[in-house]
Amino acid sequence: GKIEDELTQRNIPSICRDFPDPLHARRDRWIPFIRSLANETRSADDVILIGHSSGAQAALRYAEEYKARGIVLVSATYSDLGDPHERAAGYYPQRGSDGSNKTN
Repeated sequence: GKIEDELTQRNIPSICRDFPDPLHARRDRWIPFIRSLANETRSADDVILIGHSSGAQAALRYAEEYKARGIVLVSATYSDLGDPHERAAGYYPQRGSDGSNKTN
């Protein structure tokens, strides 16, 4: 994508792959997939995630379980918006609303 092209031009390593289950974007598939990509880097805890829409939710949920250097959110939501697909994806309700995810 465009961001990957820009990062490549600046000699910034990046990984951009098609995600499994793109229609439903299920948490139980996306979080392990993101972790597998992070494990391809020099330091899995030193990644910066860029997530759009459901990918933004996946990035936030990833950070509830694993360390990340940073996260860039694009068009993120804070609820399932009443959408059955979003609800079924498993990102809501959000964990950490009690502040327990502040250690990352």
